[in-house]
Amino acid sequence: MKARKIPAVFLAAILTVSGFWVSAQAEGIGACTHMAHGRNQEQTCSAAVNAGVPFVRDEVIWQTVESVKGQLSFPERSRWVESATESGINCLVVLSYGNTNYDSGKPSQADLDAGGAWDCTLPVRDGNPETTADNEYFDAYVRYVDFVSKSLAGKVAAYEIWNEPDIKYFNTKDATAGDYTEMLKAAYRTIKNNDPGVTVLGGAIAFETDFIDGMMKAGAGKYMDGLSVHYYLGKGSPEKRARNRLDEYRDVLVKYGYDKMPVWLTETGWANSNVDEQTQAQYIIRNAVFYDEFLLDHGIDGQYFTYELQDSSITADVLAGMEYENSLGLYKNDFTPKVSAGAVKAFNSLTAGKKLTAVEQTKFVLFYRKSAYTATYSQSGQTVYIVWAESEFDMTINLPDAKTTVYDMQGNIIEDNARGGEKRINATQSPVYIVCDSDPVKIERNFMQRVIAFFADIFRMIANGFTGW
Repeated sequence: MKARKIPAVFLAAILTVSGFWVSAQAEGIGACTHMAHGRNQEQTCSAAVNAGVPFVRDEVIWQTVESVKGQLSFPERSRWVESATESGINCLVVLSYGNTNYDSGKPSQADLDAGGAWDCTLPVRDGNPETTADNEYFDAYVRYVDFVSKSLAGKVAAYEIWNEPDIKYFNTKDATAGDYTEMLKAAYRTIKNNDPGVTVLGGAIAFETDFIDGMMKAGAGKYMDGLSVHYYLGKGSPEKRARNRLDEYRDVLVKYGYDKMPVWLTETGWANSNVDEQTQAQYIIRNAVFYDEFLLDHGIDGQYFTYELQDSSITADVLAGMEYENSLGLYKNDFTPKVSAGAVKAFNSLTAGKKLTAVEQTKFVLFYRKSAYTATYSQSGQTVYIVWAESEFDMTINLPDAKTTVYDMQGNIIEDNARGGEKRINATQSPVYIVCDSDPVKIERNFMQRVIAFFADIFRMIANGFTGW
């Protein structure tokens, strides 16, 4: 067998791609909860605090607020806002779903016992008989919005109008994007009249960019302070698809002249039916960095919510066989913390008050699909470098000559009271945090260091049978 030389293109393709050096605020990782479905409010809020979660997303469900036609009140399970705010947590309130007092949709008894309506007939004004009951139904929804936003004025940070109207599960009679925009318009005006400073989000889109296009064509941009979107990547890592999904959503806003409209990511996550706890934690943190990078690149605001805080168990009957839906939490159903709970706490604690200033990606060769990353978060006098790689990767980085502390993904100290300078990092899929008492510097490796690292990884891949290519 003839010896084979490594092609020169290997070396020519070694490159580093750097982000822009401007500022974006890192707000931390929030979490979706289901206190409106009857989950224990005290335990849920305590778990959120223990995970360092600054923001929760939950519902004030129309069916529970108006269980008797014409009589609106806050039942106990809708008082979760009080529990959260008393715990120092910001609140995003979802205003949903249908109400059986006004239309023919009938939720199951199990759904009602769990606090949900799951009658998902979207309120639409009369004139589209295939997708609406009548004007009474639409006007009743607006009265519910009025009651809730008056009652909670000054107590919540944001409202989200409906949930995933682009899919049939939450829009059972196929209301159009134009129909949704009429509801959004009425809700927006009502909320702003009661609470002018609160943020109102439209969309809550599951995946249909065509639905966003229909909304914007119908004038939705004038009746929302931001677009809310969702995505789930199955078993896939955030490096492969996260930015594409976010940019696809935002491209529709740009098309209609709303390039500076905030984009909130109000649902995203990984289920333990698809990935193990360690991988789930790694992906949540890395996904949060890419979301911050998305905000940074476009100069917009937003907020990130992982779905969800606690594994679902609304009722055993409802979730029978739904392993995916029941394993997305930072905590198990009995509030036992998973790896991701500690990882979220570390990320939120170590980046609190800091701004993302750059995400640097280091690739080896064009056909090698994996990279290493360094994200820089900073505030005056202190900088956090978050380092990870899609595959094990030795990195040598030059840090400022300042006091340095290194933390693992769970926030445990690996190295304390060290100094900066040249530091060798064995980057893995679990992000590590390098905290320096200094202003940020651009981290670079010289060409020879990249060449050495490239060949070291080639030899490692050969030894491992090319696993991971």
